[in-house]
Amino acid sequence: MGIRISRIMGLRGGAALAALAIFSQAVPAYAQQQGFDLDIPAQDLGSALRAFARSTNQQVTFASADVRGKQAPAVKGRYTVPAALDILLSGSGLVVQNGHSGVIIIRRAVRGETRAAASAEPRLTSDIIVTGSRLQHSSFDSPIPVAEVDRTDLLEDGYTDIAEALDDVPGIDQADSLANNQSAIQASGLSTISLRGLGSNRTLTLIDGRRTVSNAGNKNAVSLSSIPQYFVDRVDVSTGGASAVYGSDAIAGVVNVVTSRFDGVKARAVGSATYDGGGDSVEYSGGVGKHLMDDRLYVMAGVTYERQYRLAATDRDWAMDSVTYDFEDNTLSRPDLSSTIPGGRFNSNDFYYDETGLHRNFVTAKNGYEDRLSKTLITPRKSLSAAGKVEYQITDDVKFTADYIYNKVTTRSTAEPETVSYSTTFGQNDEFEVGRIARNNPFVPAEIAADSSSSGVKFYRRLPELGNQQRYNRRTTNRGWAGLEGKVFGDWDWALTYGYGKFEQYQVRTNYLNMQNVQYALSAEKLSDGTIQCRNADARAAGCVPLNLFGLNSITPEMADYIRANSEFFAKNRQDTVEGYVSGSPFSLPAGPVQVAAGFSWRSDRSSSMTDALTQTGLSSASYIPDFTGKIEAKEAYMELGVPLLRDMPFAYRLSLDGALRVADYNIDTVGTTVSFRAGAQWAPVRGLNFRSTFSRAQRAPDTTELFSPARDDYDDVIDVCRGVTATSTGTVSQNCRADPRIAAAIAAAPDGKFTQIGTEVFAPNAGNPDLHEETANTWTAGVVLAPAFLPGFQMSVDYYDIRIKGAISSLDNSSLLFECYSDPNGIDNKFCDAITRDSDGQLSKIINRDENLNQMRAQGIDAALAYRFDLDRFNLPGRLNLQIRYTHRFKLESKFDGAAGEDKADYVGEVGVSKDEATGSIEWATKRVSIKWKAVYLGPVVDSNEMKEYFAESDITDPLFLHVGAYWRHDLSFKLTPSRENPKLRVFGNIRNIFNKYGPFLPDGTDSGSALNYNSVYDVRGRTFMFGVETEF
Repeated sequence: MGIRISRIMGLRGGAALAALAIFSQAVPAYAQQQGFDLDIPAQDLGSALRAFARSTNQQVTFASADVRGKQAPAVKGRYTVPAALDILLSGSGLVVQNGHSGVIIIRRAVRGETRAAASAEPRLTSDIIVTGSRLQHSSFDSPIPVAEVDRTDLLEDGYTDIAEALDDVPGIDQADSLANNQSAIQASGLSTISLRGLGSNRTLTLIDGRRTVSNAGNKNAVSLSSIPQYFVDRVDVSTGGASAVYGSDAIAGVVNVVTSRFDGVKARAVGSATYDGGGDSVEYSGGVGKHLMDDRLYVMAGVTYERQYRLAATDRDWAMDSVTYDFEDNTLSRPDLSSTIPGGRFNSNDFYYDETGLHRNFVTAKNGYEDRLSKTLITPRKSLSAAGKVEYQITDDVKFTADYIYNKVTTRSTAEPETVSYSTTFGQNDEFEVGRIARNNPFVPAEIAADSSSSGVKFYRRLPELGNQQRYNRRTTNRGWAGLEGKVFGDWDWALTYGYGKFEQYQVRTNYLNMQNVQYALSAEKLSDGTIQCRNADARAAGCVPLNLFGLNSITPEMADYIRANSEFFAKNRQDTVEGYVSGSPFSLPAGPVQVAAGFSWRSDRSSSMTDALTQTGLSSASYIPDFTGKIEAKEAYMELGVPLLRDMPFAYRLSLDGALRVADYNIDTVGTTVSFRAGAQWAPVRGLNFRSTFSRAQRAPDTTELFSPARDDYDDVIDVCRGVTATSTGTVSQNCRADPRIAAAIAAAPDGKFTQIGTEVFAPNAGNPDLHEETANTWTAGVVLAPAFLPGFQMSVDYYDIRIKGAISSLDNSSLLFECYSDPNGIDNKFCDAITRDSDGQLSKIINRDENLNQMRAQGIDAALAYRFDLDRFNLPGRLNLQIRYTHRFKLESKFDGAAGEDKADYVGEVGVSKDEATGSIEWATKRVSIKWKAVYLGPVVDSNEMKEYFAESDITDPLFLHVGAYWRHDLSFKLTPSRENPKLRVFGNIRNIFNKYGPFLPDGTDSGSALNYNSVYDVRGRTFMFGVETEF
């Protein structure tokens, strides 16, 4: 074969082949002949193998079950890799084999097999579990890219929230976090991630390769804060469609949280504090693991308590900068105050109250209210978790397993006091309006009554007498799995598992308004004896207390109690799964064993939500979350195949094909039966160099909320596209804004002739759609992996990805809906404007975000990873250096939909949160007792938004203030120390995150990516943070 290839290739091809041959021959020779000075004490085999890997800079992988209960002798002196492994594995019944990329695989020996034979006859084994496939590969032999964050990374980087640690990995973003969902009704306190910027609902999160129940009442998303980091061994992240392997939701990829197991008693305490104050955190964890009954029984149990303290807006000067940005004029306005004030404002700006009494001619910038005082940057959260694991070896080939994880998370978010105005609407469809106060109301001062029209007094009032709005959430999650697994027909694996998950959310929202009672209380009369009472007799009989809005502290406790409404909300999710599979090798080809995995899955997801009676009627100012129930069932069957084609041939050290097929049947009429598949190839021309490519088709069926939920109340910060429009401003948007008579009237009445937006928080309910069908994604990945043995400890991979989604389930964001509505050259009679409601003053009062199957989404880019670990003894220095770099370059992240003027495309690459280039790098110096690591996180330069970029390109503004945002760097320094040689199981560790105290860019209200607190949560809001912890084992 080699001669035939060289003749075909000719001289140039022969030279290339010769070079590769030299490369190939150098690999095993160097690995086999190099000697290492080893000092590995006698200990359990798993720990010994890990020590061996660290000392020799080899990548070693093995199954925990294979080494459990086995002891390894001491290895002290200078040994080659084979000689050292021969000693360590002596009498264990385990053998060594070599993977595609030089990975050392430790596995159980097949009958009659020796360690030497196993090494000489490489074969894949089902004991190696890798996310993205149910076949048997090591991470660098995986057919699709896999990134790994292990327990050491989580510990040394100072994270107790797994999602925050993953956020440092390029291409992975936090969708929900404590820094961006403070005002969210159902998502407050969640920590979810999004791969490739495609959304948390397109990222499938697994625990030990198994599906788990969603932690949110309004979407299918697993909150990583419900999985205690203390019990996590590593997190594997695979890119691209994996529906053929794992089923629905794996559009962008899979996050697999692999839980840990240990022997003995362990305890840990961790605390962190920020340099600028606020946002501290603590964690206390402990656990015990034990093998019993001659190692046939293993039990483990543990508990973790975590607390994240509040980071208030008042803790950061930049958050309290009272400023807003007018992009049309490219100017800043200070102070940026609310025109709704505690003393009340009446008849537009004619009258207002402050600490000194009643005044005329209200000016917002001078007399307004600073609503930032009550806002939050980091939501406080408490978490209590417990976990247990039981394994019992029934026979040599059958094992019973059971796992359980319990988590309770509580959060409490705070917002400024509630407001009310004469134009406030209420009711399930906003069919009612509070209305004006009658001029003859006994609380109306004569001066204001005389200035009012016959229709009554306009009013705008903040209600501090009720107290700040509070949202308390308690989320409880129970997850459990039980099943049997084992081996059959020699080395075939099988498993049968039942999984159960239950999530419950209880929410209390306090200090909101009973709008019906407000309306009753504002209609008051004065009797001849001077008594003031409510006019409505039925309301009086029910305890109505007349309401006085005129002046500071004019609302008595009795008045406040009558109009106050506290709302309750309940949500439940339940998931039941039954899964079974078998995997093994039915026969072998000359290049090696053919691998097959086949299985089935049945899954039932049920969701329900319920609110209190007052909120259901729409009479509460608290967001209306409708009652609904939904159920989705899926029956699935799948098969995976790995076929080796060539082995140990010139220019073909390994060549293999792999594929997967899954058929799913849903009880959703618009979905029915779906087919997912994956086909890929791997080619290693020489050992240590592996090319891989995969094409896959994945589906995501709509979840219960997307299908069944009526409109759910929510509030978003929205910039009105009509803001700043005048009677003479030109353009389609301005013309369409003035076409609304309410906006035209507001412009005519404004002193400056501009339409002014009063407050950016807009009622923006989300609604499901029973006509949704499944999403379909085609994904292509192609890459190369380099792990040459002549450079031990070095690994590098480069992978290209292209994900195209059709029928993407999404709703247009508020900005897009407004733009499509008012940019239509045919006017405002279009479907986008149908989703937008304005009050009698022209202010935005409601924007409905309804799920649709949009045309297409696409994500395209390149990932690269490099790791190099080497000893410093060659330089006569102690310890070793560990270098790691991860990098992502995005070509595309876009969505297309049918806009008012045809197909509209939104391009996100280069915007805040979607940098073209992202990278994380670290360098660590480590000895047996000490390690010090420097880590850097890089986010490339961006613009505020591509829409704003296009706007300024067409405008006369040459230097927009906040359009361009520079690159962002964050640097961390961490250490780990074993203080005593005599007690190596006592470890102390610490971290200074954001050592240079660099916050993100200043992005004020008025920018697309900014907020009222002048930040975007993509960037660090805590600043320099100190973490210190202690961990011990007994």
